[in-house]
Amino acid sequence: MQSLMAFIFALAILIAIHEFGHFWVARRCGVKVLKFSIGFGKPIWQRQGRDGTQYILAMIPLGGYVKMLDEREGEVAEDQLAYAFNRKPLRSRVAVVAAGPLANMLFAVFAYWLVFVSGISGIKPVISEVTLNSPAAMAQLIPGDEILMINGDKTPTWSSVRNALAEIADKGGVAKLIIGNAAGQQQRSLKVPQQSLLSEQPQNMMQQIGVTPVLYDLKPVIGVVVPNKAADKAGLLEGDLIVSTDGQAITDWTAWVALIRASPDQLLQVEIERQGQRRTLQLTPSQSEDNHGVIGAGIDASATEVPMALRAELRYGVFGGLIKALDTTWKMSALTVKSLVGMLSGEVSSKNLGGPISIAQFAGASADRGVVAFFSFLAIISISLGILNLLPIPILDGGHLLMYFFEWCLGKPVSERVQLEGQKIGFILLLTLMLFAFFNDLTRLFGL
Repeated sequence: MQSLMAFIFALAILIAIHEFGHFWVARRCGVKVLKFSIGFGKPIWQRQGRDGTQYILAMIPLGGYVKMLDEREGEVAEDQLAYAFNRKPLRSRVAVVAAGPLANMLFAVFAYWLVFVSGISGIKPVISEVTLNSPAAMAQLIPGDEILMINGDKTPTWSSVRNALAEIADKGGVAKLIIGNAAGQQQRSLKVPQQSLLSEQPQNMMQQIGVTPVLYDLKPVIGVVVPNKAADKAGLLEGDLIVSTDGQAITDWTAWVALIRASPDQLLQVEIERQGQRRTLQLTPSQSEDNHGVIGAGIDASATEVPMALRAELRYGVFGGLIKALDTTWKMSALTVKSLVGMLSGEVSSKNLGGPISIAQFAGASADRGVVAFFSFLAIISISLGILNLLPIPILDGGHLLMYFFEWCLGKPVSERVQLEGQKIGFILLLTLMLFAFFNDLTRLFGL
């Protein structure tokens, strides 16, 4: 229920922002707005504004719309023709249509800015062990080193280190490190193995470069669950607390990882605690290339209180946070576009496409972790919503912009018949996409 409420709340915010973008620019361009609706179907609340616009909150929170005065949708009085959308110049119509996705992008910048100025808590990136003959060893990193900066960006937490290395690993390259230890600050050059950000089976970045973060006992709470892997098929969910495995009590994450690694292809009875209730799941770890058991799940480190000596925070000032927010929004937008192109070309599995169930699960999990995590989630979904709406599919904003492009090229509007047929095709494509995403959700949920 909490996931559902978080999902509805998140979706309502993002839809309202998207539709307000259309609404605000339409009003500035002199277009009369008849209806402003959040959701579809039967209204559960509505009010007539002084501006003549009917404001609606509808029952199905999976979209929204702004209905404008338009001769193509009904008769318009002579004295109202100047306020009709279809009578406005091309540049005004383009601005109104593009305003929705742009509003989502601007909100993502605001959400990321709020996250960065509020601060992201984490663990100091202090190295505990260095693997022999690894890239870290070649870079002369030693136990006790703290990674202070990577390529000029400060990295006060392990999370910021992983993110910085992941960006470099996407194309492969060398990371310029500033490390701190008893001897002061020093520079190091670390060769980062190549690994795509869109990899279906991402490798542990710390293992790849050959470093072990400084350790302390972590509660065995499940974090990220990789779709279609052993943990997912067994029904493990983010937030599950591992209580025991085959009757053996589990008190920390490291002990459970050791047990899993020692049990490839073995059926394990795993007792978990979920929302105060205990249940037993059957888990069979897969066998990795090095003959160890793997399940495709990570830890939720936020469930364990970090020792004071290891606590750190990634925080920016007001202006620095804005620059970082713009940069992050741009990079996430580029990654989203890359993912979509990869799916179309077959380079990225279409199983990565998630629907409302996946979004609800992530919404609930992020809401549990606090305001900062929830706003990070909103930023990512807002970017996805903005870019998806820009796809050149009739019925979406991108489809309308495509029609306006043809109008600009031809010097006249595209015929209503062509637009109507395009909308039919667009509806079928959009419905197919939604059904496919929903099917992926069910596959993940029930292990089909």
